[in-house]
Amino acid sequence: MIAAVVTHNPSKAALQDNLLATLHRTGHFKHLMAAVKATGLADMLDGAGPYTFFAPNDKAFDRLARNELVDLLKPESKARLTAILLLHVVAGHVKAAAAGSQPATLKSLQGEDLAIDMTPAGLRVNKARAVERDIEATNGVIHVIDTVLMPAAS
Repeated sequence: MIAAVVTHNPSKAALQDNLLATLHRTGHFKHLMAAVKATGLADMLDGAGPYTFFAPNDKAFDRLARNELVDLLKPESKARLTAILLLHVVAGHVKAAAAGSQPATLKSLQGEDLAIDMTPAGLRVNKARAVERDIEATNGVIHVIDTVLMPAAS
């Protein structure tokens, strides 16, 4: 298992936005932002961190089964949606280079391990592919993934 690496980032002083503001600014995370709002996790992700967020973009959410996102955003699905989102977050500041050349694991805030691997095609997290990586924020780092990760118990 890789320990979360907290690194000194000299350019961090120039960063202005936290994780959520960074995601919001891009405009490619409307579904994710709605999910964060529905679960009440915004305060945590606005907090000091640092966190590493494997953030599924809107295309990833669009790949869910028809009406699954609608069902997940219902108040009665809050616990399940919270578990899904926490599976995408690890404590610490983990850059893609931490994956190294050997597969490794990180413990998500949901409690499950995430398998990370740097392949010739790029960073993979479980079965998701990072389409962008190492997006810095004041309280962590974002890796944009192409799949919504689901807890094993789902």
